[in-house]
Amino acid sequence: MPPSLFNFRKFLQNANQNTLLLPWKTAIMDIRPEAAGRLYCFIIQHFFREIKETSDKERNFSDKQSGAPIMSFCSFSKEFNENAFTTVENQFVTKYMPDADGFAVKVYLYGLYLCQNSDSDFNVFSLAEVLKTTKEKIEEAFEFWEDYDLVEILSRDPFAVSYLPVRSAVGRPKKVRYEQYADFNKELQRKMQQVGKFVSYNDSIKYMHFLDENDIQPQAFLLIAEYCINKQGESVSPSYIFNKAKKFIRNGWITYEQVERELSNYNAHEGDLIAVFNALSIFKKPDESDYALYEKWTESYGFKRAAILEAAKHLKRGNAESLDLLLSELAEKGKTAQDDVGNYLSQRDLLASLTFRIGRKLGVKVSNPAPYIDEYTEKWYNCGYEESSLSDIALFCLRTDRNSFDGMHELVKQLFSAGVVSKDSVSEYLGVKNGELKLFTRIQGFCGSLKKSAANLSLIETWHSWNFSDEMILEAAKRSAGSGNPIPYMNKILSDWKHTGVMAPGNIPERASVTKPSYVNPAVEAVNAKADRERYYALLRERAQSVADKYVAKANSNSRFKEISTELSRMEIALAKAEVFEPEKLPKLKEKQSELTAERADILKSMGIPESRLTPQYKCKKCSDTGFLPSGAACDCYKSDAAQTVSAQGTRETAG
Repeated sequence: MPPSLFNFRKFLQNANQNTLLLPWKTAIMDIRPEAAGRLYCFIIQHFFREIKETSDKERNFSDKQSGAPIMSFCSFSKEFNENAFTTVENQFVTKYMPDADGFAVKVYLYGLYLCQNSDSDFNVFSLAEVLKTTKEKIEEAFEFWEDYDLVEILSRDPFAVSYLPVRSAVGRPKKVRYEQYADFNKELQRKMQQVGKFVSYNDSIKYMHFLDENDIQPQAFLLIAEYCINKQGESVSPSYIFNKAKKFIRNGWITYEQVERELSNYNAHEGDLIAVFNALSIFKKPDESDYALYEKWTESYGFKRAAILEAAKHLKRGNAESLDLLLSELAEKGKTAQDDVGNYLSQRDLLASLTFRIGRKLGVKVSNPAPYIDEYTEKWYNCGYEESSLSDIALFCLRTDRNSFDGMHELVKQLFSAGVVSKDSVSEYLGVKNGELKLFTRIQGFCGSLKKSAANLSLIETWHSWNFSDEMILEAAKRSAGSGNPIPYMNKILSDWKHTGVMAPGNIPERASVTKPSYVNPAVEAVNAKADRERYYALLRERAQSVADKYVAKANSNSRFKEISTELSRMEIALAKAEVFEPEKLPKLKEKQSELTAERADILKSMGIPESRLTPQYKCKKCSDTGFLPSGAACDCYKSDAAQTVSAQGTRETAG
């Protein structure tokens, strides 16, 4: 008799003595939860398994000799597999099944069937669909069997399980004295039924094991469970309750009195958090993380309820995390009282508005004002500078090529060191500096497009300190016009005049009136030609800006026009915020903006000022008096004698 056939017959004899054979589908699908603890005997054995273990030599000898393609000598048809059997060891039935409910047994058996009838497309979701349950319930059942060392969970995502031999299983959950927790189970079941939940047998085992393994009173645990049920409703899960209980245990709150005290604090803060959520336009119940944040705000930071509400009202919209960032900033600044919070946030809004205005004056685009406020605006404001003074300083910085927050900061530091802080002192200082700037523009008319750097502008103050008038400085500029580097040449001329006592134009020696050297290097001549072109456009732009400034000053003489301009400027921030956080307010804000714009236009019309005059009107519309087209090419609006013509006109206009 062949060895494989002999082994198979011997196996059948042993199987009939020790097991009951049932078709696998009939056996598994007949198991119900109420059948927990009954004795089920299943043996499902694939009899060709013994044949599969026959040696390779016995199976494949003919294929290797013939050279034919290798294929299975015998295989199962689909119909045969449907009528096959799956094996369940007797030890599982006698030792482990009595402690499990019907659902856990059902999951174990179906998994055992899948081990012996592998299907690569079958996964935990497929099993949940077959057993008409959820993925989580399937995973809980396998976790139950893992405690017994009957399976090993290899992976959570994707979920994978390895079945272990029953005879070698040594793990067995600690035996729970169920009678000890009879009252606990009844009370927990009653609380769960209030929200339409039912504590399953598996969950009941989990709760009792948790109490056995952790030092917490059952009544204290019931308080925690009741709190979680009230918070989560019908979606409450054992894991949520366990996590909450573990937090209490870590903090040492394990008695009924301790848990009751802490939960009363939670309940007391619920109304406070709901009020905060209403201020933030949040429509949900506070959860665990929200209570943790509130505890942080009140206990760690020291905020009172009123101060937290003040900050929330300022945000208007957002979430607990954005409020936490704001309160952290306030705590860092030491602003924890309600009045301090309100004043600080109002000032922060004012500084944000001021930062946007200064940015526009400097030609700097400000997207987020916070870093500019911390680094610059707040420091200037704390030094005592008024908003109007800072705006004037920013405009002066733009005209003197210091058009950055860093450049303005250096000037403000100089002013503060010199004691120039009040509005009048700043106006006086800027008046002098603007006069020097006009003189420098006239010097540019003779010497080319000199850079309006702080170093060059400071020389005018130095020359004035030498007691030279503007006329004498311009005379020196005329005599330096042919130089490739006129500033040092002017310094030399004025220094010589100071040394010889020449302080008036009439006292200038005739030999010093030479305006141009007899020979000019071609390279210098090319540089001067470029300088003439740049000076031409610089004068045109300066003139356009000067005209616009005059019209703006005239319009601002009307107090209502000035109020409207200020209000429209503030509305830019409000519109930007509304677009992001409160889009429902946009129509109303835009309507108000349109009304103010129309009123502003009426005021300008009554004053005879065209709206276009408030912005620079450049001579060349193609290049806006820059000399270059948008493509980068040079504009053809420059004429060879244009620089001289504009210089002469600029000199006459300035003198006039």
